[in-house]
Amino acid sequence: MALRDRRLTLARPAGVRAGEFAWNALPVFTGVILLLLWEVGVRSKLPAYVARPTTIAAAIPSVIVTAGFWSDMLSTCGAIVEGVAIGSIAGAVLGLLMGRVREVGWFFTPYIRGLYSLPLIALIPVLVLVVGYNDKTRMVVIILSAFLPVAMTTADGARAVSKSFLDVGRTFGAKPYQVWFGIAFPASLPHILAGIDIALGRAFTSAVAVEVLASVPGLGYTLYADAQSLHDDVSFVYVVALAAFAILVRTGVRSMSGRLAPWYRPRARA
Repeated sequence: MALRDRRLTLARPAGVRAGEFAWNALPVFTGVILLLLWEVGVRSKLPAYVARPTTIAAAIPSVIVTAGFWSDMLSTCGAIVEGVAIGSIAGAVLGLLMGRVREVGWFFTPYIRGLYSLPLIALIPVLVLVVGYNDKTRMVVIILSAFLPVAMTTADGARAVSKSFLDVGRTFGAKPYQVWFGIAFPASLPHILAGIDIALGRAFTSAVAVEVLASVPGLGYTLYADAQSLHDDVSFVYVVALAAFAILVRTGVRSMSGRLAPWYRPRARA
């Protein structure tokens, strides 16, 4: 089968392969253009201390060899991974209950929707007063950032389980736990993974916001301190580190989505 697929790939016209290469190279080309515009714009219009791509690239080696950088990286990224894991598990459990048990959905849905629509940055001052100026506040905010979208998407997925699936399960004598874990959970899995993807984006934003507002050591706090000291090149190195980690994690989640729920993968571009 693999040999057949390889032959089909090699048999594609050269024009098709060239078109695919051009399409895949388009984001890289766009990025290079934007970097060039940034470089030229800063050089021609702005003061010398404003960061530009060449000075940021020159600052990377001196920043990443410091112990402080890796300590901040471990603190922030470790908190994000741990908080998203806890929030996603809790959100998936509650979301399944909300979607499959009418009373649970009736009770929790208004509160979950209300908190989901609220910018969590507004809760940070309150949480700081309750929890304190420490990394526990960051963890609570990250957990909430993951819990809310996962609960929402999972509930929507559980409610959207096809009635025919449930009827077939009952016809073949499926027990309640088999309906939950053999039908409802697999059918909701794409929605759970989509919620985790959303949760990661919110978690990065929330983590940086807490570090800045509550003075919690991490990438966000150091980034803000360097920017306040006009060390723009160094602060952008931290931005690049955050962006690289975010892209890596979200790519991993989307790859996992394709493996765990292959039936839900979008069709490839022709």
